[in-house]
Amino acid sequence: MGIILPIITGLFLLYADFQSSKKLKKNVHGQFCLKLNKSYKWVGIICCLIGSFLLNAAIINWNEEIVVLAPIVVSMFFGLGVITLTWYYNYQLVFNGRKIISTNWRRKKRIIEWTDIETIKFNAISGYLKLYTKLEKIIVLQHSTGFIEFLREMESKTRFSTEELKIPFKI
Repeated sequence: MGIILPIITGLFLLYADFQSSKKLKKNVHGQFCLKLNKSYKWVGIICCLIGSFLLNAAIINWNEEIVVLAPIVVSMFFGLGVITLTWYYNYQLVFNGRKIISTNWRRKKRIIEWTDIETIKFNAISGYLKLYTKLEKIIVLQHSTGFIEFLREMESKTRFSTEELKIPFKI
């Protein structure tokens, strides 16, 4: 049992990296549209299912010993599942040769132009690529399908490179 979880996690990360390297086609408006890969959807569904199973088990076997722990564990799985699903369905990054439009997991939109970008930082642990302007900050998620297309555009439109930012993708 101790080896199953690391194997599953490794497979999810391998799939996420494969999807990030996937080439995208432009839509009818000449834009690329990045969304989170399907592993986020499945992780969210599995967490909600585990939460449902645990809620059912807690109701059936309710006693004084689980009065504190059961609601915490059930809420943890449901909360993680709902947040992951919300993130999967709401996050979107649309870009073309002129501007970037980001919609975060709470559906808040931010629009910046390539020429306004002052700084770009990459966090390898979280997989966030953060774009900073004077007024805005946009986060691009490494596990977005077609992330490599964004990196290509970033290198052509800004003075930043993937090697300089230490992004683990070959363009």
